[in-house]
Amino acid sequence: MDLQTLARRGANSAMNKWLNENPAVLGLLAIGLGVVLAGSGIYEMQSGVTRDKYGNEIKGGLGKFTSVVRILFGAAACVFGLYKIVAG
Repeated sequence: MDLQTLARRGANSAMNKWLNENPAVLGLLAIGLGVVLAGSGIYEMQSGVTRDKYGNEIKGGLGKFTSVVRILFGAAACVFGLYKIVAG
């Protein structure tokens, strides 16, 4: 079973039902993604050079803004993960 097949099955797929029954797994995945995203934002903020998805360097104000956006989205993913773990 590949990821393309999982993505096409929709809201009633076996994977979505399993994640609804086990919200802690979804929460831990969201926290992991949030930590990686926020960590890369913090690293880029400290180094002063941010890279886009093509590997190009972004410096100056736009680079700092991109780093802050990554930190905020990482924090939001962590908060969502904690919510899923606690509230179920």
